[in-house]
Amino acid sequence: MRIKVKSSNILKNDPMYLNYKIMSTFRPGEGKSGRKLWFPKLTGSKQIGLPEVAALLSKRTTASGADVILVVNALIGLIPELLARGNTVRLDGLGVFRLHARVTASELPEMVSAKNIRELRLSFIPDKAIKEQLQKIQVKPEK
Repeated sequence: MRIKVKSSNILKNDPMYLNYKIMSTFRPGEGKSGRKLWFPKLTGSKQIGLPEVAALLSKRTTASGADVILVVNALIGLIPELLARGNTVRLDGLGVFRLHARVTASELPEMVSAKNIRELRLSFIPDKAIKEQLQKIQVKPEK
C-alpha cells in the first residue's frame, strides 16, 4: 500500500533554519501597568502526522509507507508495556524513554504506600546524535 502525501513540500524550507517573531509580555507580578519584556517566539510550526512521516521514511528506505506505519504503531504499543514492567527503553540513535514518579513523602516508613505516588511522568532524553543535529539549527527573524 502506497501512502500519498498531500503536501509534497513538507521539507520545502531549509530544515536547519527556524523562524521567530518578536513578542512581549509584562514582568511577572507587575500586571499590565508594569514594564514589558521582549522575547523571540518560534513561528511557522506545522504538525506532521504519521502518514507524512511514513511517506518520507519510505523514500529514504526500502520499507513501504504501510510497513513504516505498522512498525511505528507496534513501537507505540510496546514502549508503554516495557515501561510498565520497570524498564528504561533505549532506542539507539533516537534516545531513552524513562518513567519517573512524583511522590509525597511520609513521616514514617510504615506510612509509605502506593498512594504516595501522585503521578507517573515520562521523560525522553534524545540520543547524542540528535542533540548534535539540533545544535546545527539556526534561527532567523520571520519575514
